[in-house]
Amino acid sequence: MADSSGLRGRVFAALTGNNQADVSGKGEDLSGMLMAIGGPSSRTRSGIDLTKAAGSLGVSRRTVERWVKTGATGTGQRPSATHSKALAGKARQAASTKAGRKAGLSGVRAAKTYARGARLSINGMQGPHAAGRDYMRERTTQLELDPEAVEAMLDAYEQGGEKGFTSWATNHWGVDGGDGAPAYLDDWRFESMSSIDLEGPYGGGWR
Repeated sequence: MADSSGLRGRVFAALTGNNQADVSGKGEDLSGMLMAIGGPSSRTRSGIDLTKAAGSLGVSRRTVERWVKTGATGTGQRPSATHSKALAGKARQAASTKAGRKAGLSGVRAAKTYARGARLSINGMQGPHAAGRDYMRERTTQLELDPEAVEAMLDAYEQGGEKGFTSWATNHWGVDGGDGAPAYLDDWRFESMSSIDLEGPYGGGWR
């Protein structure tokens, strides 16, 4: 999986639900970086927790408000070179550090979003490893996870980031589905993950 920054963002978005965050560390998406640093909020027009972002960056909330406006309109006050570097670094740390990932998952855990389990879909190059390279192809596989499996997945991600998630998915899909048997197919492997989707049941069932 060569596209590590892309996978980092896809896993972060899927598991935290914060799909507007830019955790690539490339410094290109001003609003996305602020979303990664501050996290979401229902109390602001931008949807970003501006107070948290300002505190993390050591600037005033008003400064962050101006940056958000610039990110939305393309005009206005832009961060200095020093602040731009700090923005990119802090945004990347939201997904590349254990503390950042724990903070990112806190909302999902507090809301008990997946208390009744979840459905996880992974699209990418994947297949039964033992069958050889010819069986690795672009496809989508999907599993329904019980609450214990969801928590194991979140723990694996919190501890090891996108590598931890990939290891957990490989183990769950192709090694141990919880009773010693693979949840999907024996020796299943992921060569790439181009999209990841996680949803909880609605009204006791799935959409």
